[in-house]
Amino acid sequence: MNSDLGTLKLLTDRAVQGFQNNSNVYSISQLHTGYDVLLKLAKSGEADKIPGGTNGVLFLLGDTIKLLTLNSTSAVRNVTVSYLNALEEQVTHLLALGNLHSKSNGTRSEALKQYVNGPYGIRVDYPLTWIIRIDSNYSLPSLLTYLHPRVIASFYLPNAIYGLPFFYIGVNSNLSKQFKQPHFTIEQYLNKSIESKKNSRSFPEFKLILIKHPDQANITLAGHPAYEIAWTYKHPQYGLREIMEFGTIVNGTQGYFLDYAASTSKFSKYLLLADVMKSSFAIIQGTVSLKRPTVNQNMSYTNSYS
Repeated sequence: MNSDLGTLKLLTDRAVQGFQNNSNVYSISQLHTGYDVLLKLAKSGEADKIPGGTNGVLFLLGDTIKLLTLNSTSAVRNVTVSYLNALEEQVTHLLALGNLHSKSNGTRSEALKQYVNGPYGIRVDYPLTWIIRIDSNYSLPSLLTYLHPRVIASFYLPNAIYGLPFFYIGVNSNLSKQFKQPHFTIEQYLNKSIESKKNSRSFPEFKLILIKHPDQANITLAGHPAYEIAWTYKHPQYGLREIMEFGTIVNGTQGYFLDYAASTSKFSKYLLLADVMKSSFAIIQGTVSLKRPTVNQNMSYTNSYS
């Protein structure tokens, strides 16, 4: 059963990536296959061993597939994002229930998979037991709308007992306009990052606890010189949390950042995994493609659901 649930999680992850890569056809094919995997579990009786069963996930799979077949208006995309995020949460919960006897808590080197985002030109390894979350403001790169830092992908463990660890990947592609110069330096990018955190309502009781300049430490991100900062803040619900950020620039026009966040009491627990994810991060194209990519019409699917 565990292998089937792992397959279902991987198929769901691929569907999320297909959506973010503007290929709903591919996403539908992955979810159709996932539906068949879960339906097989249900018919075999294996699903009865899972507390709560699998019927809710089956219905959610079917509804998500239907949404992905609709014309991609802004309203439909927003609803689809919420359904894909809900599906990620529920499928990951099923996987966690199936892994109860393995006592996995997301810290060991388990089943690392590769996340790829073609439009933003990045890839990173992540643990299969972590949820992939699509940011509510996610969109394809656009010169008209891409003015602020954009979170491309988030990976997290949902259980507060584990410290609610998050790993974020983000990009800034229009900083040249903000700096009012064609190219900016990594020192400017560092200073802007710190300033934005200090002035953000998202980080009440902000306290900078670490700063490493690129010229003072041998830090790299995706092969480029990088800065490192860390800060704490008091979350209104989860209490004191710590965030570590690495940032770099490409061609003097584009910034990338990786953030690892967790409760201060559990922060060190996931540092090794965060370092593995950081080391795997790669920029697979020189600059973000600021145009809408074409859907791969050659992808097809043959499975169906009822």
